[in-house]
Amino acid sequence: MKPRLPTIFAAVIPCLIWLFACHVQAADRVPNNAVAANQRVVAPAASDMQSRVYQAVMQYVQSQTQGYPGKVNIEIQPLDNRIRIAECDLMEGFTVQGARLWGKTHIGVRCLQSATKPWTLYVQADVQVWGEFAVTALPVSQGSPVQTSDIVMQTGDLTKLPAGIITDLAMLEGKKASLNMPLGTVLRPELLKAMPVIMQGQMVQLNSRGEGFVISADGTAMQTANVGQVVDVKVSSGQVIKGVAQASGKVDVRF
Repeated sequence: MKPRLPTIFAAVIPCLIWLFACHVQAADRVPNNAVAANQRVVAPAASDMQSRVYQAVMQYVQSQTQGYPGKVNIEIQPLDNRIRIAECDLMEGFTVQGARLWGKTHIGVRCLQSATKPWTLYVQADVQVWGEFAVTALPVSQGSPVQTSDIVMQTGDLTKLPAGIITDLAMLEGKKASLNMPLGTVLRPELLKAMPVIMQGQMVQLNSRGEGFVISADGTAMQTANVGQVVDVKVSSGQVIKGVAQASGKVDVRF
């Protein structure tokens, strides 16, 4: 039996070598095919279209937030790289009717002109508005007039604060605290109450203003009025004239 072993190996070894060579060639081909497939999944055109989508979102936000009380920043949530966006010649941003570009929101982008089929997608975004807002610099007791010396302006993201906060000190004119406000209270309209500047029966100065002239007269206020309210003033002749109550306690009449 021993003399037959070399003959068997001599017949088997060439077969093993041939099988091994075939396996190596097949292995060399599989990775190349896999790389080519991966390169087709993420095409350069898709990346370019995503950039154009982001640009459309930015342009839309900038056009819709003009006049906001502060500097507008927007953070866009990146789109999934696996999303393939068809080429588009013209696109525009939009929001759902009634939606506000304020804080976390969704902004739509629609394709208006495409060689294939027009499409619509939505992008998650965080619209931040950085501006100044009024905060009490010291405690203010209920019923006390709110003076500018009681207030300090701080800077922050207004979208993270309660709605309707005071962003202009002019909004405090003629106002008093409707309740006790501790140090650091962010001022809102509901925390303030209009303070009468004219009381019924009070003698007031009535200023009639026109183009290039001012005529002043004294009269009696017929009712109590806050800043900006219309008040009737009876002058010495008995005539009743309507005017607008000013913070100074005077009444303005404009022609």
